[in-house]
Parts: sequence; C-alpha cells; structure tokens
Amino acid sequence: MTEAIRPMAEGFPPADDAEWRALADEALKGADFDRLVRRTVDGIARGPLFARGDLADVEAAGAPGAAPFVRGLAAERDAHLPWGIRQAVDDPDPADANAAILDELHGGASEIELRLDPAGEDGVAVRTLDELKRTLDGVLLDLAPVHLAPARLNPQYGAMLLALFEDAGLDGTNLHGGLGLSPIGRKSRLGGGAEKLPDRLKRTAEAAAYCAETFPRLGVVDITAGAPHEAGGSEAQEIAFCAAGGASYMRVFLDHGLSPDQAANALVFSLSADADIHLTIAKLRAARRVWARVTESFGCSPAARGMRVHVHTSARMMTARDPWTNLIRVSCAALGAAAGGADSITVRPLTHARPGRPTSFARRLARNLQILLAEESHIGKVADPAGGGYLHETLGARLAEAGWGVFQEIERRGGLFETVKAGWLQAEIAKVRAQRETAYAEGRESLIGLSQYPVLGAEPIETLPRDYAPPALDAPELEPQPFAGKIAAARSGAQIRPLSTPEPEWEPVAFMRFAEPFEALRDAADAFAEKTGARPRAFLATLGGLADFNARATFAENRLAAGGVEATGAEARESVEATVKAFADSGAQLAVICGTDAAYEADAADLAKALRAAGADAVWVAGKPADIAGVDHYIHMRSNALDDLARAHAATGVKA
Repeated sequence: MTEAIRPMAEGFPPADDAEWRALADEALKGADFDRLVRRTVDGIARGPLFARGDLADVEAAGAPGAAPFVRGLAAERDAHLPWGIRQAVDDPDPADANAAILDELHGGASEIELRLDPAGEDGVAVRTLDELKRTLDGVLLDLAPVHLAPARLNPQYGAMLLALFEDAGLDGTNLHGGLGLSPIGRKSRLGGGAEKLPDRLKRTAEAAAYCAETFPRLGVVDITAGAPHEAGGSEAQEIAFCAAGGASYMRVFLDHGLSPDQAANALVFSLSADADIHLTIAKLRAARRVWARVTESFGCSPAARGMRVHVHTSARMMTARDPWTNLIRVSCAALGAAAGGADSITVRPLTHARPGRPTSFARRLARNLQILLAEESHIGKVADPAGGGYLHETLGARLAEAGWGVFQEIERRGGLFETVKAGWLQAEIAKVRAQRETAYAEGRESLIGLSQYPVLGAEPIETLPRDYAPPALDAPELEPQPFAGKIAAARSGAQIRPLSTPEPEWEPVAFMRFAEPFEALRDAADAFAEKTGARPRAFLATLGGLADFNARATFAENRLAAGGVEATGAEARESVEATVKAFADSGAQLAVICGTDAAYEADAADLAKALRAAGADAVWVAGKPADIAGVDHYIHMRSNALDDLARAHAATGVKA
C-alpha cells in the first residue's frame, strides 16, 4: 500500500508561472505589474514570487559542508550547539569583566568576544599579561574560545593572548578563538595611518605564520565586513568588502610565504544581520558563494574555500528610546543569522544604543534569545534550514552577482584600502545611506517605538557607568616589534599603553544609526519640557464623530509623538465653535485638523480661519486633500516625518 506525499493536491493540475502571472494581472485591473516588485537598495528584485523555474539560473549550492560552502561549513550541525553563542564583554574593571565572563559561560554562552583597551574607555583595562590572566581566570580556554574584538592594539593583545595560552600549557593545535587583527579595517574607521599600513600588514603576516605552525585553528585576521552595513551601506557593498578585504590579506600572506590554504585559514569574517530576515539569509549565502570563488582564484584547495562567518546583530537598527523594542529587532536578526548558516552569533543587548554598559539582565536577555532559537525553534536540527528555498537561493545568487560587481570595481581601483583612502567607497556608501534615511523619513521603513508608535514619558532602562580608572603601573612598554618578540615581551611583564588617535587624513567609514535624527528631535523636546515645565503640545481639532476622525487623529498623534510633541483634544464635539473653544482652552499653538475628506471640503477652511482667530500660530491637516485656505501644512503616510517634526518644533516653540 502506498500513500501520496501531497494528498491535498491530488486531482489538481500543476500550476505554472504563467497561470500565476495571469491571475496577478487580473487582480491588478490594468495597473503596472512592477508595483508588486520589491527591490533592495542595490536594485535587486525580491519578488513578488519566486518559483522553481528561478533556480534554473542559480549556480548549484552544493551540499552542506562541501565546496562552495554556500550551505555552511558543516555537513551536520552539532545537535546541542548548532552555532557558537558568542557574548561580548567590555567591562572596564578586569575583576568585573571576569565575573561577567563567568556569568555568560555559566548561563549558556559558548564563546566570549573580549574588547580590550588599556585606558578602560572602550573595553577591559588590560595592560599586562597578569591583568589578562585575571580577566580570564577560571575560564576553560580549550572549551570556551576567546575572540578579541578588533581594535588598534590587537597586535600586542594577540601576542599577549598567545603567551597566556602557552603559559597555561594548552594544546595549540586544538584551540579555537581569534586574535582580531584588522589593520585595514581599523585604519578605514580612523581615516588615517596609511604610511604605517605596510608595516602593520607585515606584522599581521608574521602573526599568521606563527599561528599556522602553533595555533592552526585560531582566526588571526577579522575581516570587519559589517563596516559598510553599519555605515548605512548595501548588501552588495558588504559582500564586496568581504571579498576585497579577504583578497588584500591573501596577497600579503602569500607574499610572506604562507600557502594559499594557510592564508585562507587565517581569516574570519564578521558580518551584520538586521531585522530583514530573508535578506539576511540571502546575504550570508551570497557572501559564502563569492568568497569560494575568490579563494579558488588564489589556488586554495576545495576544503579551504569555506568562509568562517561570525554575525553581529546590527547596531544601525538599534534605538536608545524605548529600547524594549530592540528585542524584536535583534530576535529577527538572530533568526536570519541562524537560518543563514552563521558559524557564531553575537546578539547585542537591548541597551546597546544607550550610554554606559549593559547590566547582567540585558546580557541575559541577549544570551537567552540565542538559546531559545537553538533549543525551541529547532533551527539547528537541520544543516541548512534555508536550503532549496526558491526565494533564498535566487535572491542569494542575485546578491552574489551584485557583490561581485562591486568587488571588481574595488579591485579595478587598486584594492579595498585604496578605494577607502580615495574616498570612493565612502561616497558609494553615502548614496545608499541617503536612500535608506529618506525611506525612514517618508515612512517606507520604520523603527517601531520611535518613528512609529512612540511612547512619550517611557522610563529609560538602566545601564552601568564606565567610571573605572586603572591603577598606576610601572612597566616597560610592549613595543610593536616582530610578533614572536611581542610574545616574549608580554611574558616578561611589558605593558600596553594607550595610543593617541591620529588626525583623519580622509573621511572615515563612520558608523551611524537610523534612529539618530528622530532621537535628536525627542531630545530637543525633552529639553524644552525641562525648561518650561510642560511638553510641547499640539491640539487635534476634530470634525465629525469618532468613526470619522479616529484614524487620522491616531496617525497625527503618533506622528507628532515621534518628535516628542504631545497631541491632545481627540474627541467628538457638537460643533466647530466647541472645537475652537477647546483649542483656546488647551494653550496649544499648533492645531491639526482631523476628519474625512468630505468634512474637509465642507468645513476645514472655516475651522482653519476660526482657529487662527483663536490664536493658532500654525494650522495643519491630517491627510492629503486638495489645498485648503488657511492651512499651512499637510501630514500623511508619505509626508516626510523629519520635515513634519521640524515644523512642529518651530510651531510649538521648541526651535525658534
């Protein structure tokens, strides 16, 4: 006896793309089909429908754990730990950092990302090997990999970490972790130091050669490919940064005697994941596809063409206001990263955009989110959750093509660092960033809790101060000498001293958040309230009954709240005269008329005139009707929110 796999489909003819298109055209009733097509900022179509036929143009993704590694590095994921749960620690006091690390590991994290800074301003105040040992005291380093977050002083810190490994008598051939060396990425962020780059690359190659012999599983260089993303760039630019950055280091390592496989094995790639789940999945698959092609061109064996991918949830999508909503964003991002095949993931705490460092509660939420994904969603139960999906395979292939095109242009211009030094890459990123910023301003993209549905008066979430002052230390400086020499100097007690920030020689690849313009408006409104004792206020001058004005009044209330302006008066009244009296009693200077288009045509001009006579400095209308006499401005779903809010601040006295 046999059973049909799809009994519900029996008796129906197989559907094809042409039939679906015909039905879509019928539903559009003559409208252009392109209105259904969504596109990424790179101009890549992402729908409205992907079907089996789209896969005909997609190069085979191979099997999980096999070249070209589009489907991940492992043929089968670990049932208990399908990806590395990596948590970031940057508490300035080494004792506090140690407590945080042990708490993370006891709570379910499997890896630690350690940010170090001798001054304690942007990481743990580690200066000597003893302070690093104090920070990592009690950590089973052969079970819990330690990855140094990329930083300017990581050549010294990396040598110090290896000295710690060697002093502990650990078997270097089985140790995992990363040194976080990233001279090209660091100088791109600083906007200077070009004259020192050749020497820094030479020292990086020395570290790669040292680790190839003694610590072959460590990642030496971290390609900070998320930099274009965090600067507001596109998916294709992030993929191109992966390829161009990796190619730059491959050339340096080959020139210093490493084999192609050793050179590729020294690299790890850090990408960003945002709340767009499907685009994140496709981007990770595209990045792996492109990197496999790059390593093939350098002569790497098939086994060495896989990309080691670490994913941070995006910082550019985080908000300082109503940070609870960040939990929604990082949940989506982590889901996309996990389904996209990330080898390890760091979820940023919900207070990431706020000053200070996260509390243990914020860290626990970030950590537990990954545990929930791994243990309750069962994403890790299969090697490649997105494998074979028409959307992800097709979109991933298209992103790979777009990223390859940007990569080719970078190579034509002399490589990644040359395009950064010349400002070309920053200018290209700026074009995309402007598109994205416009989309947020016009409401085509939104930040829930800030640009949409903001909550006025919400209490901020606690963060911890960064007020640790490292004690005075009398020890020789750990100089930027050859790598083996740095290890010996670290073992002898030499200290790492802070570096002064050089003056920028070109425009840096600067990080940003899309929330910043909205948060600046909220800050200005809060300052006004503190100065005057009351929030800036607008009055909603309603026409008709609740059913007539409620939708537009609710929209106006939310739009104004995005700038910290409180809206009052949204209630039904018996007459225009009653509405005008309520406005006069409110003390507001800005009035927003809310009602139906029919009500606007009949009564809005008279109401606007009466509101002016009652003292209104500005009269707006919620909606997009024909021009109405006496009305200064119209707010609606596609009006520019930032412009609306700047006008509201001017009308309410926040900004004179």
